[in-house]
Amino acid sequence: MNRFLILFILLFVTACGGQTKEELVQEGDRLQGSGNYRGAIVLYKNALEKDVNYLDARFGLANAYLKSGNFDRAEKEFQKILLQSPSEADILLKLATIYIQQNKPEKALLELDKYHSENHETVESLVLYGRAHGASGDLDSAENLFNRALSLDARAIDPRFNLAKVYLQKKNPDKAKSYLRELIGIKADEIPAYYLLAGIETRQGNLESALDTYRDLLAVDEKQLQALYMSGILQMDLGEMDAAHVTVDKLSRLFPDRAEGSRLKGMLFYRQEKFEEARVTLENSIQAEPHILSFFFLGLSYYGLNQYELALNQFQKALDLSPEFERARVLVAMTLLKQQRLDDAIMEIGKVLRGNPNNAYAHNILGSAYLAKGEYDQGMEELELATELDPHLADAHMKRGIFHLAQGEGAQGEADLIKAVEAAPEVMNSRLMLVTHYLRRENYSAAIETLNEGMNGTKADALLNNYLAAAYFSQKKTDKALAALEKAKQINPAYLTPYFNLASYYASESDYAGATAEYEQVLAIDDKNIRALLGLAALYNVQGRQEALDSVYRRIETTGSERGFVAAAQYQLKQQNPDEAMAIVDRGLTGYQNSKALLELKGALHMRRKEFAAAEAAYIKLSGVAPEAGNSLLIRLYLAGGQTEKAQQLVDGLLQSDADQDYPYLLASGLLTARKDFAAAGAVLEKGIATVKQPLRLQMQLGRLFEQQGDATKAEQIYRRVLAADPRFAPAHTALGFIKERNGLKREALELYKKAVVSDRRNVPALNNLAYLLADNFGAEKEALNYAMSAYRLQSNDPRVMDTLGYILVKNQRAGDALNLLEKAHQLLPQVGEVTLHLAMAKAQLGEKKAAAALLQPLADGNDDTLVKQVNALLKAL
Repeated sequence: MNRFLILFILLFVTACGGQTKEELVQEGDRLQGSGNYRGAIVLYKNALEKDVNYLDARFGLANAYLKSGNFDRAEKEFQKILLQSPSEADILLKLATIYIQQNKPEKALLELDKYHSENHETVESLVLYGRAHGASGDLDSAENLFNRALSLDARAIDPRFNLAKVYLQKKNPDKAKSYLRELIGIKADEIPAYYLLAGIETRQGNLESALDTYRDLLAVDEKQLQALYMSGILQMDLGEMDAAHVTVDKLSRLFPDRAEGSRLKGMLFYRQEKFEEARVTLENSIQAEPHILSFFFLGLSYYGLNQYELALNQFQKALDLSPEFERARVLVAMTLLKQQRLDDAIMEIGKVLRGNPNNAYAHNILGSAYLAKGEYDQGMEELELATELDPHLADAHMKRGIFHLAQGEGAQGEADLIKAVEAAPEVMNSRLMLVTHYLRRENYSAAIETLNEGMNGTKADALLNNYLAAAYFSQKKTDKALAALEKAKQINPAYLTPYFNLASYYASESDYAGATAEYEQVLAIDDKNIRALLGLAALYNVQGRQEALDSVYRRIETTGSERGFVAAAQYQLKQQNPDEAMAIVDRGLTGYQNSKALLELKGALHMRRKEFAAAEAAYIKLSGVAPEAGNSLLIRLYLAGGQTEKAQQLVDGLLQSDADQDYPYLLASGLLTARKDFAAAGAVLEKGIATVKQPLRLQMQLGRLFEQQGDATKAEQIYRRVLAADPRFAPAHTALGFIKERNGLKREALELYKKAVVSDRRNVPALNNLAYLLADNFGAEKEALNYAMSAYRLQSNDPRVMDTLGYILVKNQRAGDALNLLEKAHQLLPQVGEVTLHLAMAKAQLGEKKAAAALLQPLADGNDDTLVKQVNALLKAL
């Protein structure tokens, strides 16, 4: 024990020793009145040491134990009082109170029977009698006793409050509310009544009434922490975010040392989809006080940030505090489903359903997991049950519709999607899913009708108009499409997608001024919008406006975003300014120390300078943030430096430490492939496929390994096996497309690339190849241009992407726009004949025949017959 604390106790005891028993009891009563029950207990005990029969001290001690919640000790002291003074009838009421608190109603009733056999009924005794009967399950007797108490005093508080609780137990919340309102009318500062009333309103879904009740309470006592806290939650649920911010600020100001303020603020940030701010605030809240809701909302924030393992960790902490927390377990299952850990998701959602077999949403998740596993019958059975339990669960109808469509059952799928819209017309996802289905089937009139039916005069109409534009564009009704996009902007100027869609349209039409204007409008709303700034950069690049390009990249860095620093550094590197690129990377790393992209760039820049130790340090740090990327680059570094043994040691260690992950097997196979040991590389991949839960990437790598060995048939079999496991796995569609294209099966390749792009709109290889095929083989230069522009916006530094866009611009008779891109592509790929041919085509279209011929002459005697034929045809035309 602390020496200072011992000294304090000794001094306290010494001081007590000099007081009379009456003085000790008097001081004990004072401490008990101020809520200091421990101090009072010490004083009462000291008084009893002076006189063991001193009744006032015994009575004070028993009451102090009772008020401090130490019911066993309180009972013993009251029993001693009864032995000393059997006529103290009120002691029977005290004992009854203790037994009710200990959930021993039978013992309480015995004490109360004794009391009423010898004493008149009082409000207090009847209330205790009623509480004891209520605790034993006899609600009718409890109701009768509370009413008898009211007959003794029509304005009594306790009977009314307990009657409200009885009516709640009797499933009559409206009557309970009427008693509580009467009670508040009689005694406006009866705090528990407000809380009970607000709780009932909340459970009934009357959120505004609940909020009004808390406001009334706060008007009585503004320092009611729980009322402030619940007001903030209700304001969030009602969408009153500004009011919630005011409540959060007030809560934090009045209770700066409590965790509720930061917890509520974190929840508010989450509701506003400010996930990073929510994460920081909730972590601070947990440091002040670990709380189940803080863990839960921190998990949701990590989920919103796509950091699924961290989300799982927080949901599990919430479950550790309360294993019956159903929502947390549902979120665990959802997160596992998101990670494609299907068996784990099924196990977790099974725990929910064992406790609540009628949870429609849980059946919905279970159905989704089974569908993902390919167990379609079970999946559809669960979704069917979900919709039976809750016909308004549009999500389940939607999933059933998607499944039937995927199986080629168009009519049934469409019917399910229509049910989803009918079940919840206000749910946008189901309506848009139905619209997407119509658009894919080229049923544009049905899509337009479904969209127009959803219009309701709210800001959501902006989204519907954006989709309406897509339908009109598909019908080649450009004027209507543009009008719909302009209307979307008018309805909700802060909804930025229509601006971007208009910019894309104008860019595809060579209306660079129009596209620029749209991006500038976005920047007028959000001056740090990185997507708009990068869009401007792409436009300036196409036009060869170097000064404007330099300016916009300076703006991109000043956004202070991670993506901005990366883009600005990459631009400087492209401009052959590696020192400036490094300076930008270092500035970025001051705010984003664990940025994967910035650390990769830092390592690459050090490699460029041949600063291998510094590069290794950057990659080691990267491996702590992104193990696969960091370790992969470390292996490349070691191999480049001839440190083969060090690379092998790293791989061997990863195969031991992370054997349940796929990336160590990918790295090991890559190392073996570099040594041309294809058999060993294949064996490592086969081992990984048999070990890890989600082996799709390993299967893809095995397919590529067979391609390297010239066995395209075996590779194709593996890619199709991947698609059987996951029909939307874009890399497999892309890889199959490459095989078909090489074999001259252009139409099949085209369809595979389209499927890849539908699954992943950021799949640059698929976008690039799709664009090239459309322009080169199918005469769809206009459609091709949209895909090529998308690929270029995503990866503007790739010379093959530059070449494709430039070539397609030439095919669209826009050689002036193409020239700058093709010259850059030719500079980066001077030995690729196809790129040189495309540049020559651009120059020929611009009338620069001598320059075109000079580019073509070295290609005229090449070994590629197809290329030679094209070159000679162009030379003949010059």
